[in-house]
Amino acid sequence: MSTSIGQYGQVGSALILAAGIKQMAESQETLSWETSAGTLSETYAGLGSSRSSALSLTPKITQIESYQSNVSSAQSSLTVTASALSQIVSMAQTLDSNILSISGTTTSTAVTGVADEAQTALTDLATTLNTSDGTGYVFAGQDSTEPPVKDTSTISSGTLATEISSIVSSLSTSGATSVMEQATSAAGNNTSSVSVFSSNLSVTGTDATSLQKSVLTGSDSATELGVVATQGTDSSSTSTGSPIRDLMRDMMIASSLSGMSSTTSGYSDLVSQLHSSLQTTISQITNMETSVGVTQDALTTRSTLLTNMKSMLTTQLSDSRDADLATVATQTSALNTRLQASYTLISDMKNMSLASYL
Repeated sequence: MSTSIGQYGQVGSALILAAGIKQMAESQETLSWETSAGTLSETYAGLGSSRSSALSLTPKITQIESYQSNVSSAQSSLTVTASALSQIVSMAQTLDSNILSISGTTTSTAVTGVADEAQTALTDLATTLNTSDGTGYVFAGQDSTEPPVKDTSTISSGTLATEISSIVSSLSTSGATSVMEQATSAAGNNTSSVSVFSSNLSVTGTDATSLQKSVLTGSDSATELGVVATQGTDSSSTSTGSPIRDLMRDMMIASSLSGMSSTTSGYSDLVSQLHSSLQTTISQITNMETSVGVTQDALTTRSTLLTNMKSMLTTQLSDSRDADLATVATQTSALNTRLQASYTLISDMKNMSLASYL
């Protein structure tokens, strides 16, 4: 009898063989995905018992990456801030050195030379206070889009500078202490017509300190960043409370000494008070610079911690989601061998006669 087994392919062993091939084909598709994508499944639903773990780990890793980005941006901003503070300290030290050079017997020519340098330094200070890190002004505090100093081009000829110059011109009659106190009062004036600073920063030193910006570096961790131009403590008769404001005042006083000499009444006392004020200011701004460095170190430590946390979570996610490519390769090879054998068997069965089968 010549009837072939193929005529009966939809029954018996053929059905079992076809079902097995279908299952192996599905497994082959899964293994192909694992090989190309490197994950156990195209969707979270396909991860089975590992699904919950993968779903909880992914947002945690994303959040840590956000904190890492915050830390990186903060470090860049603090680097710019530290450099600017270093420049400001240098300006203060140069002015103090110049003041010391005319503290003894000196001529009006020497004093005028120092006054001219102080006026130039005043513009440089205003420009430095408007330093930007590329995303905002580093001395502006929380509102980093507004420049701390309203107009750097007129800083040496504006209302405040003119008022302090007028105060210094009365030195012979008012005395050095009165001049310092009046100049301090003027420098601490927060009205918009007098203050050289933005409306946000035209506040007391204590209030300005509270304007420091902060950045999230963890789920329950925030770090205060940088320096606000007018930050400080409570004011006194000889200090605005803000080291940077005091430096600006001293520069304006020094630039108003033009034409005076050691024979001018009250001159020696005023120069001595300027030197004392600058010494204090240099120390305070240096402390600000140090504080920025401490924050940078803390952020570096935080960055290391975040990197370790991300690495740990990424490993956990990999264990629950990623495929073992070496194992997948072995499984794929074995499956291909089984499929090849199955296809061969089907081919052989189609060519077998009933007599051969029996």
